[in-house]
Amino acid sequence: MPAGVLPTEEAATGFPAKTRGAIAEAPSGPEPLVLVGYECSLATTTLGELETIATAVSGPWLRSAFARLPDAEEAVVLATCCRRELFVLSRSSTGADRWQELLPGPGAAWTRRVGREAVRHLFRVAAGRESLVVGEKEVRGQVRATSTAVVSRHRQRALRDLLAGAASSADRLVPHVPRSRSIAAVAATRALELAGRPFPRVLVVGSGEVGRQVTELLAPSARVTLAYRERSPEPEFLRAAGARAVRLDAVGPEIAVSDVVVAATKSGSPWLRAQDVPGGRALIVLDLGVPRNVEAAVGELPNVRLVDLSELRPRGAVDPSPDLETALEAAADQAHDRLAVHSLEPWIAAARRRAEGVRVAELATAREFLGPLTLEQEVAVDRLTRRLVNRLLVGPTERLRRLPPGEDGDRLRRFALELLRADPSLP
Repeated sequence: MPAGVLPTEEAATGFPAKTRGAIAEAPSGPEPLVLVGYECSLATTTLGELETIATAVSGPWLRSAFARLPDAEEAVVLATCCRRELFVLSRSSTGADRWQELLPGPGAAWTRRVGREAVRHLFRVAAGRESLVVGEKEVRGQVRATSTAVVSRHRQRALRDLLAGAASSADRLVPHVPRSRSIAAVAATRALELAGRPFPRVLVVGSGEVGRQVTELLAPSARVTLAYRERSPEPEFLRAAGARAVRLDAVGPEIAVSDVVVAATKSGSPWLRAQDVPGGRALIVLDLGVPRNVEAAVGELPNVRLVDLSELRPRGAVDPSPDLETALEAAADQAHDRLAVHSLEPWIAAARRRAEGVRVAELATAREFLGPLTLEQEVAVDRLTRRLVNRLLVGPTERLRRLPPGEDGDRLRRFALELLRADPSLP
């Protein structure tokens, strides 16, 4: 077939095109599995609302909601520094919509996407195209880690594969990301700009990935102290960065002599309060946390300039990378088509349940004529009828799985299921 030429409906599906009218009018059967995504981020709401929602939308919240909504086959929460996303694979569109009623915060804080649109959005998130710093790399690791946190009743773990596929697509399409494409780089640059003096004293709180990156980026131009919560950074890292380390519970004296504090820890609640900040010395505070590490009252102090994530967007235009956008969309569409195969299972299960009902009913009728059977004969008859049903269904169900995704494929599948449905009025 020449490139760019689509197959006819009959060639693609095996059904002649003249059946379209009958198919369109076929009675509705079970719905396919429905993928719905809900996004709450700095692109959809304020930092304050995001902070409240991020605190509420946690693992326990997800498991509780999943237990209350039995239509859900799978669900997962994706948490990054500036977003919370919920993805649900449900047995019905009505069941998927019920999740929206459980989402905390105002409804306007959440953006809803369905099916292919939700998959495309996830692939853009994994590639950093929806990040505060467009193109940053850390989020793909968060997407990959989230794939292990899916709660599921579905035997094939479709969301796990979808999340892992999004992260792998980002690795393949954007293998090399410059260090400047990170929130750490933006924070380090802004800290030096606001300090306005050579070699300022900077206290970086948090020895995780972001805190370490900020330390490395600031080290050539500042005197850096890195505060840790439990385990001190390796001596090799501190020597290479030219930094010193202190425990988080001993940062009071460090704050008193610092020009800049960069809060990059995942504390879950503010650890820096207004009473912890001495007066009489100008202080720049950059808070990279959601929920925030610094209470709002710190920003009201006359000697403090408080900068949070909502102010840390990079300056200047970002290359739109149309080729990357096209490649991401193509990869997402392929993943959506693979997910569509999982979505067929309700139809196939319904067809098999109907066939099993016919088998059991016919066996019950036949017993009146078969007379008493030995145990071996009972087993043989049961095995024979099961094999007959399975052999008759394997072809049609495999055809159902091979039908193309989209509205036409859905109509064909509904019509096929109606053909497989047993009519109780027939003898």
